[in-house]
Amino acid sequence: MKRKIQLLVLAAVLAAGWLAPAEDRRPNVIFILADDLGYGDVGFCPLPATNVLARLRTRNLDRLAAGGVVLTGHYAAAPVSAPSRASLMTGRVQGECSLRDNCFDRPFSETCTLASVMKGAGYATWAVGKWGIAGGGESRLPVSSHPLDRGFDYFYGFLDHLAGHTYYHYKGRLNNAWMGVSENRADATDGAAGIYSTDLYIAKAKSLIRRHAAERPGTPFFLYLAVNTVHGSGRNDSTLADSTPLHVPGRPFPAEGLSWPLEPEPRELRNTWINPEFRGLPPAAARYATAVKRLDDGIGDLLALLDRLGIAQDTMVVFTSDNGPADEYGADPRTFGSAGALDGMKRDVFEGGMRVPAAVRWPARIAPGSRDDAPSQSHDWMATLAEAAGTSAPAQCDGVSLLPRWGASKAPARPSLVYSQYEFPYAGHTAAFREFAARKAPVRGLQQMTRSGRFTALRTRIGEKDGGRVRLYDVVSDPFQRRDLSGLPEYAARVEAMTRILDERLRR
Repeated sequence: MKRKIQLLVLAAVLAAGWLAPAEDRRPNVIFILADDLGYGDVGFCPLPATNVLARLRTRNLDRLAAGGVVLTGHYAAAPVSAPSRASLMTGRVQGECSLRDNCFDRPFSETCTLASVMKGAGYATWAVGKWGIAGGGESRLPVSSHPLDRGFDYFYGFLDHLAGHTYYHYKGRLNNAWMGVSENRADATDGAAGIYSTDLYIAKAKSLIRRHAAERPGTPFFLYLAVNTVHGSGRNDSTLADSTPLHVPGRPFPAEGLSWPLEPEPRELRNTWINPEFRGLPPAAARYATAVKRLDDGIGDLLALLDRLGIAQDTMVVFTSDNGPADEYGADPRTFGSAGALDGMKRDVFEGGMRVPAAVRWPARIAPGSRDDAPSQSHDWMATLAEAAGTSAPAQCDGVSLLPRWGASKAPARPSLVYSQYEFPYAGHTAAFREFAARKAPVRGLQQMTRSGRFTALRTRIGEKDGGRVRLYDVVSDPFQRRDLSGLPEYAARVEAMTRILDERLRR
């Protein structure tokens, strides 16, 4: 009888695919997207800035990166949130994607998404956190690209991008944005009020993974976890004890980890707790560092859960950010060298606005300590995850699979198309922006960039008087883009070739 039970258990395990060869096993996928987290805000940044107040230490993110591959030349699709997220979801490069420029909350028209590709491959699909590209909100357009209408089985988070301007959700409005959290299509505010959103979303993600492991262990899952760390947070929030921007938690990270459901923080503590590591820093810097550390703690907690469930080996964890660091709500990219040794910031197509931290861990297929220095961009994730899931990327996808670069696929590696265009209609006013603009001359307006090999070509103020000149930089030897090579005769052919790419790609 005992022998029979053992055989039945073994049969169930084999049916679930737990003992299948690693090279044939489809991974679970956790895609973590940070918000405004710069290239230099992580410890694994290969190009740290010098002469900064301090370096941020992200022990858990560094451990994730060390366990897989670091993408040193990875670019967001756009230098601001909404178009970047739309390109990520649709696999479409900017200029082809239906959502671009400074259009927050505008819906996108593409129906084929990362989620629909993974769902079509047999995955359970969940979105947790910030969406911001559904319609409604600032766009005042119908909500026509809700996550549940774009391939996700489940959604927990906020639709309006302005809801990300607070880390404490409640039933009400702030700056004309609905602050409530939704579960699928229903209001879930009562269960989210008074809980720091980084904790809230990671706890929800853990609960989904734990339940899935218990109920559907033979089905892989795709989790899109879009936290709003370290985006600046709004003022005049009457639900908080302290209305200072750059919201922080009200209590230390729990030693035992986050458990769902979380208890709300007492009102008198909300937005008050500074991590002891940073209490000697200026107030805004201490808040920024506390928020980044909280995200790092949460990711460590999530990784620990994968270990406890025995699924870490066959789970691909991707970490990246939607654009470069911001200079708003008290954040200053110069404090911690948030752009690393790159120049520029959020809303600029210079390297600091576009190049973002990126790392992938998949122990079954990617060797630890790997490094990918070749350029890549957000729209490559659709093709990459499709290959990992054992399916093909749709014809509309402008990206290429990155798995061959990491030795995780036998297919030949192909170069990525790295391109962006973005129109920012008004000038910045902070000290960080003024310093940047003084170096680069007026850089706003309609902008384009493309990268090929070690060179980036860009132009700004397209269509304006004295604007639109193509600049060329060797961003391997000159990551800060100090030396414009476009006027040198030996680079004339390269400038001409890359100008053709910019001309052909520009869509208005």
